[in-house]
Amino acid sequence: MPGSQTANQPLPNVARPYRVAIAGTITNAATGDIMPQAVVRITAAPAAFAEGVMALLVAAIAHRPDVQAYYGDLIAEWQRSSDPLATAQRLLDCLEQPLALARPDQTQSGGDGHYCFYDLPAGSYTLTATYILPHRGQGVTSAQVEVCPSDRRLSFAAVDLAISLVPGACPLTVVGDCSPSRFMEGPEQFWHVPAHPKVETLSH
Repeated sequence: MPGSQTANQPLPNVARPYRVAIAGTITNAATGDIMPQAVVRITAAPAAFAEGVMALLVAAIAHRPDVQAYYGDLIAEWQRSSDPLATAQRLLDCLEQPLALARPDQTQSGGDGHYCFYDLPAGSYTLTATYILPHRGQGVTSAQVEVCPSDRRLSFAAVDLAISLVPGACPLTVVGDCSPSRFMEGPEQFWHVPAHPKVETLSH
């Protein structure tokens, strides 16, 4: 894809990015302008993807007993959670910067508005895109997409997302879940505008 978008980190056991799985463009729903630096997160995914994210975390903290002890409750919660991806993402939110982790579940749109995810297991995904214009407005939208198994390198699901911005300076997180988390401090308010995305599968 053209542009300078931030590539997501492939899941463990993937030597290097091999195949684009999902790609698209983030735009302003009102103007059609591109939106660079929009955060795009996978907020629902097949079990294989959630397991891969947790495997990345387990490897990252394998030699950090201090981290294991501090986040022991959350690690244990992941093992019995009905939503293991959300639990793994709460861990990533906490550990991404301290451990300098590149996230397999999140990326940013580049200067041309493009984003992409590499090497995803086949299945149904939900993408949540967030954009914040400091002191002026913010917006978040989401879309569902199906990643199909393919041995073609240029076969991917194209998902273009249009975000409707609303005025204000209320806190906004990239997580596509309006329920409060005990791992976040302070109240959170969300503006969530349903997407009308362009979703298609391209193959060359």
